[in-house]
Amino acid sequence: MFNNAEFKGKRVLITGASRGIGRKIALAFAEEGCYVTAVARSKEQLDDLIHTISTKGLKGTAIQCDVTLEKQVIDTVLKAQNIMGDIDILINCAGIFKVTPSVEAAFEEWNEILETNLNGTFLFCREVSRIMIKNKRGKIINFGSLLSYTGFPERAAYAASKGGVLQLSKVLGIEWAKHGINVNTLIPGMIEVETPHPVKSITKEHIINRIPNGKYGMPADVIGPTLFLASSHSDYINGQALVVDGGWLSNGYI
Repeated sequence: MFNNAEFKGKRVLITGASRGIGRKIALAFAEEGCYVTAVARSKEQLDDLIHTISTKGLKGTAIQCDVTLEKQVIDTVLKAQNIMGDIDILINCAGIFKVTPSVEAAFEEWNEILETNLNGTFLFCREVSRIMIKNKRGKIINFGSLLSYTGFPERAAYAASKGGVLQLSKVLGIEWAKHGINVNTLIPGMIEVETPHPVKSITKEHIINRIPNGKYGMPADVIGPTLFLASSHSDYINGQALVVDGGWLSNGYI
C-alpha cells in the first residue's frame, strides 16, 4: 500500500492484535516490512496470528498481556523492546464493550471497561513514550470510537472510556511533540467485526440508513488511515482524530 521504504524495518507494538481490526492491522504492518509485536490476552489467537505472519515470510512475535495490569504492561514493553531492538510505532487497539442499561450496570462492569479501554491505553503510552523520548521520535495511534464524540444508549462505560482516549491523545500529543512524538486518535465507525450489534433496540438497517456511504465498513477500510498516521506523511499532525465512518458522524439528516 505504501512505498516499502516507508515502513521497512520499523518496530511496531500493537495491542488488541489477536482478532478483528487489531489482527488486520498487525498483518498489514507486517506486510509493509515492519517487525510486529502482537499483544493480547488470548494466547491461542496470538499464536495463530504469528503463524500466519511467519508463513508469509514476515517478522512477528506475540506477547500475552492483560492491559489492565500495570506490571504486565511494563514487562511487555521491556520484552518487546528486547525482542525487536526498539519500538518505533505503538498502536493501541485493545478494547471491550458491553451493552447494559445504565441503571442496571454493575460497578465491576464499569471498572472493567474503563480499565481496559482507557487505563490500558494510558499505561502503554506511558511506557512506550519513555523509549520514544530517548530516541526523539515515535508514532502513537490510539483507537477511539464514534462514542468518543456522541452517545448511544446502554453504553455509558464504553462512551466514557472512548471519550477519555480522545482527550488523552490530545494531551499526550501536545505534551510529547517536542520529543518528536506524534500521538493521534483513529476513530472507526460502524465496522463489520466479530462483536455483538452495538445497541439492542436499534436495527442494523437503521444504522446503515444513517451512513451516507450506505454500508458498514470493513476492517480493511481502517488499515490505510492507520498506516498514514504511522507514516512520515503525518509528521505535522498531532493531537488530532481521524474519523473513518463513511460520513456517519457528519450526517445530521437521520
